[in-house]
Amino acid sequence: MKLVMLRPAFLPADVGSLRSGPVTGAVAELGPLVATRALADADLLARLAAVPVRPAGTKLDRSAFTGVLNRKEQHFAVHDGFFGVFRATDAATELLAHCALVGYRTILREATRCGTTLDDEQWGRLRHGIEAVIAYALGLPLGEPRPAAAPAGTAPLDPHRRWRSGHHVFFPLIQGIVLGLGCFQSALNAGRAEDAGEALAFATAAMSASRDAMRFAADFPSGDYRGAVRPAMAPPHLPVGLSGVMSEDHDLLIRRFRELREVFPTLTGPLVARREGFITAVEATYDAHKQVCARFDGDHVVSLRMSASSSAKAVGVLEQLERSRLTTLRSL
Repeated sequence: MKLVMLRPAFLPADVGSLRSGPVTGAVAELGPLVATRALADADLLARLAAVPVRPAGTKLDRSAFTGVLNRKEQHFAVHDGFFGVFRATDAATELLAHCALVGYRTILREATRCGTTLDDEQWGRLRHGIEAVIAYALGLPLGEPRPAAAPAGTAPLDPHRRWRSGHHVFFPLIQGIVLGLGCFQSALNAGRAEDAGEALAFATAAMSASRDAMRFAADFPSGDYRGAVRPAMAPPHLPVGLSGVMSEDHDLLIRRFRELREVFPTLTGPLVARREGFITAVEATYDAHKQVCARFDGDHVVSLRMSASSSAKAVGVLEQLERSRLTTLRSL
């Protein structure tokens, strides 16, 4: 299971750059149908089957395998390697929507085969987030989340596959948030309030969906996490304990949050409601992450971010991160 993603530092800096570039053939053909949820799932999956993981002509960045990496870059490489993520620095305007399409296919296949315990509202919100990534890239209306019938597949569930499947849609959503916040700031700086509002609405949709992506990724018995998934993310299988903060997408997202500290207090008019909607989505996402973590004994086990001698429990670490992030966003 592979996913080819753009290095987040190469994401377009504004919506004009995003929409002025080319799109892949798959996005041109299927993007509008996905964005509007115009096809039945069986028809959509049949058409998605032919979508290549890597768009034609996209060159992979091999620096993680051949270059001399600093400590942070080494962590990024460990994270990507575990989840089967490969990076590129070209095709910037094409790759975001394309990898969102691939991630969409992955979760549809996985849920259709093995089912999901997400309810119809959660499943619809998750799908809406990835649909919004494609819609925003193509300049289509974002629409509103709407429920979707959660699949009831009956095939045996592999916890490793589910964990990776959920993350393969989670990662494009994080890049969508990063992109949306960058477009928000550039539009605001240019005095385009309407474009800024659209960008923040898009970032909110992607953030809201990311909490359901985490639920989907963790949609298997807690014993399978303790006995199979967690050990695979820790030494000796990996050189360091794996954590979401080791993702370069997350790293850039936190920098975007810090930039908002100077911007959010200045908002007026309709953008105030957009700001509050985004912060509410961030709070709900952290709550969902803590619930997943607690279900996997995060109240009692040490975070994989910490050394083996640490006493910092996983849920406690998440709570500290939540307080820090929300303090940044709410510095009004």
